[in-house]
Amino acid sequence: MCHHRAMPPIVRRAATTLALAAALLAGCSDDPPDYRLDGDVCALITENQVQARIPEAPEQRSDPANGQCELAYASGSITLLLFAEVLPDEAAAQAKFDQFKTADGTVSEVTGLGQEAYLRRWHDDSKPWQPQNLSVFKFVVRDGGLVLSYHYSGFVTEPAGWPATEQEMQDALRGDVVRVMDRLAGSA
Repeated sequence: MCHHRAMPPIVRRAATTLALAAALLAGCSDDPPDYRLDGDVCALITENQVQARIPEAPEQRSDPANGQCELAYASGSITLLLFAEVLPDEAAAQAKFDQFKTADGTVSEVTGLGQEAYLRRWHDDSKPWQPQNLSVFKFVVRDGGLVLSYHYSGFVTEPAGWPATEQEMQDALRGDVVRVMDRLAGSA
């Protein structure tokens, strides 16, 4: 005689959860997106953390053939510089990333941006960071064939509405980097 036992509800829920997780993971990939750089790189940063706080249009210097855009705000007191290049293979991208890293000197590794990333920062560390003090933040990211550098340098004359801490400023600029990467991947 065979006894049929029903599966306890908790075991049934666990089995269902595991099956769903396996199905979701099967569709996921750690491969970088297929980045594409079409046209003027300045179009990638028309919306940025500086523009959100300074209503006047920046002076723009663009070199699309070299994947570079420079935006100068507030009579040059703040400059954003974007460099983006999609190289034919990861080895070439790694070499370009390593060139940036060697030239930038002391940097901090950054997680959660591409396959590897770092931040170069500078300001007078003898006092707490304030937006009206001269500072530099440069994020450099490598993801597949993409190499991206996003550089902020300058100071603000009116600190109202700007991040109050250095970490908040870094987070805001990192958000710009994420938006640029999403646009290059075609997902924004």
